[in-house]
Formats: sequence, structure tokens, C-alpha cells
Amino acid sequence: MLVRLRGRKVYFDTNIFIYVLNNTPDVAQPCLALLQACEDRQLIGLTGDVTLAELLVKPLQANDAAAVAAVRELLIEDGAIGLLGHDRAAFEKAAALRAQYGLKMVDALHLATAQLAGAACLISNDLRLPSLSGLECLSLA
Repeated sequence: MLVRLRGRKVYFDTNIFIYVLNNTPDVAQPCLALLQACEDRQLIGLTGDVTLAELLVKPLQANDAAAVAAVRELLIEDGAIGLLGHDRAAFEKAAALRAQYGLKMVDALHLATAQLAGAACLISNDLRLPSLSGLECLSLA
């Protein structure tokens, strides 16, 4: 996958970061390799601000300051993974995707933001995400 995507914009769904932060067996290492490829500038890594919000929920519920710090460190501004804001165009596109595909709001927002940013692909482990014009959805499997 890395060879095929080299030099391209790659948008990461939240679950990719969850696997790394939780060291999830069988999937953490491939995800870490993708994030390392962004750090090494082999890929142009992107995700949306909504990823930050999704990742912080459990650490905040558990009052786990170390986990909150780990999330913030993973998604620092000007880091290896570019954080994209979700503007009006993204929300309107997300609404259209929800209407067309019956997606959850957050999934539609990820897809819309990735497509509008010109990402070549969105990497997730959610097999329900459709590929769109100019945006291929790839699963870890």
C-alpha cells in the first residue's frame, strides 16, 4: 500500500489513530507504519479536526491526563498529519453523502473533508465507506 500511495494525499479515519493509541493487536503495527510514512514525508497525511474530538472522549471520561496528552501529541499542529477544519462546504457535502449513502454524520464528514481536500484515498477499517469520485476508500484488510 505504501508504494502505491507514495507522494499522495492520504486521509486517515479516526480508527487508524485509535488502533495506534490502544496498541490494538494485528492492526496497530500497520497503522503505525502508515503514520511513520507521513512522518518520513513519503505520504501526505491528513485527517479532520473531528478526529481530535473523537479521540479525546474516552481519555477525558477516564480523567486520564497522560492519554489526553498522547492524543494531543499525535495530532499536533504542523505535525506529520495535517489537521483539516470542516467548513460549510464540507458540511453540505456531508449532508449530501448522508442522503445518498445513509452514512453516519461523522463518517460522511470524514469522506466530504477528504474529497474536498483532494485526498487520493481515505484509509479506514470501516468497510461501509464508499469510494467517491477521485477518492478511493481503502481498508486495512
